[in-house]
Amino acid sequence: MRIGEGFIEEIKENGLAKVRVSRDSLYVACSACAAADHVKILAYNYLGADEGDRVRYQVDDSHLISGAFVCFVVPVFLIIAAAVLGYFINSSEVGALIGALVGAAVSAAILRTYDNVLGRIIDTKATIISIVRDDEDER
Repeated sequence: MRIGEGFIEEIKENGLAKVRVSRDSLYVACSACAAADHVKILAYNYLGADEGDRVRYQVDDSHLISGAFVCFVVPVFLIIAAAVLGYFINSSEVGALIGALVGAAVSAAILRTYDNVLGRIIDTKATIISIVRDDEDER
């Protein structure tokens, strides 16, 4: 389990809260999150925290290894394999470039499918585990 802290920005009506967290407190492997100062995540708000509260949350990271493999190793393998195949089919660098582009497109489709399937199988939302009070900061 990964534990972090953030501030609640919005309370959703379905028992969820939008939590603004520092990008340093997440696994920021994705390019969309790497440039952002703050990232917003959805978390279960079983404790009834309010907007503006500073909270601790936990994220289940048991699927992190398989996700890292699919997100990094599979695209690199597909791009290289498709580039080599394109080079042998066309016997030129243009064929290799076209093959690499095809490999990148196929890997993007695989990543999108994997993300959709993972979202249905595993609940990847965080859970708010405590509300951090100001007096805890002074200790």
